[in-house]
Amino acid sequence: MSKLSVNQLSVFNRRKRTIVGIILLALTSFSLHAEEASKLKWHPGHYIFIAKNEITKEVLMLPHFRGIQKVYVWSDFEKEKGVYDFSSLKADLDMVRKYNRQMVIQFSYKRFFVKGLPIPAYVTGEEYGGGIYEGEYTIIWNKNVLARFQAMLAAFGKEFDSDPNLEAVNMPETALGAPRITKLLETNPPAGFERYTEKAYLNALKGQMLAMRQAFPHTAVIQFMNFPVGIIDEVTDYAKEIGVGMGGPDVYPRDGSRLSDPVTGVYRLYDKLAGFVPMGAAVQKENYSMAAKKQSGWGRANLGKVVPGDEIPFPVRDHLKMAQEKLKLNYLFWFMDQKNINQDVVKLLEEPDLVGDIAGGLITKIPPKTFMK
Repeated sequence: MSKLSVNQLSVFNRRKRTIVGIILLALTSFSLHAEEASKLKWHPGHYIFIAKNEITKEVLMLPHFRGIQKVYVWSDFEKEKGVYDFSSLKADLDMVRKYNRQMVIQFSYKRFFVKGLPIPAYVTGEEYGGGIYEGEYTIIWNKNVLARFQAMLAAFGKEFDSDPNLEAVNMPETALGAPRITKLLETNPPAGFERYTEKAYLNALKGQMLAMRQAFPHTAVIQFMNFPVGIIDEVTDYAKEIGVGMGGPDVYPRDGSRLSDPVTGVYRLYDKLAGFVPMGAAVQKENYSMAAKKQSGWGRANLGKVVPGDEIPFPVRDHLKMAQEKLKLNYLFWFMDQKNINQDVVKLLEEPDLVGDIAGGLITKIPPKTFMK
């Protein structure tokens, strides 16, 4: 090989330094991306839903579960207008952290699992369009109510978005409640209560979802969705657009429910959002058997009396199969009585095909819209 001239050697060395620099830059960039990825709060899998019950170490020590889902309501954190107290949640997160578990918060202005008002007392004032009807149906479509709730979410996110053990925040189901109440508020609202319309309610849902997404840019956010039928397609479209996840209060593995209707049911819409936003839904108490379903509020009016055989539990493997194949979930929340843990679920997660999978057979890939960039 002929010797390189001085100029050629100089060019060679410069190129060599450039190549080395590019490699070092790439390695540094990879290291930074890896470090950033390691900070993501993404722990898909199975969680125990404890409603508003006290967190116990026995639940946190159960193997195969990533953590818990617990309900908090607006009135837990804001007793007076603009004055926030998160001490109860901080204590719960400390407890979860102690056992190296994650926490999903169902944050609500509804009366599910709650005694007393789910909203601050001041929101029942005249300027809030009635605030709440029958102590249960919050008039979220009133602009002043929505504005105060959005302020609540902003304060909530500022305090906890960076908490490494706060896995996700979800809003409860979009269904308003008893049809007679919706009809009353739509056609002949009591004096002082703002009239309900689907358009106004749709705008309110969009407003709360956007506020939640902006308040928790580094935390998965999920909106439970089911009804009203007339707006649910648009609700899911908007959620996908802004990066809000989809889920619901019922993983019910039997045909014939309103949720599974191929034309109007919400189950048909899961496939549209799966893979784009985080997906998480719950196996509620009434989802475990036909008897439990019939004894629920909706079931008593629509499914008839409990007959022999209805009390036999559905195989919990059916719930998981539905979560995997139809709903394509990242998170599955199992309602359980902490004093009487459902051993069928525990045994399911100990089966050979699941025990070695930290997510218990659920989808682990991070959907691209899970976190705001």
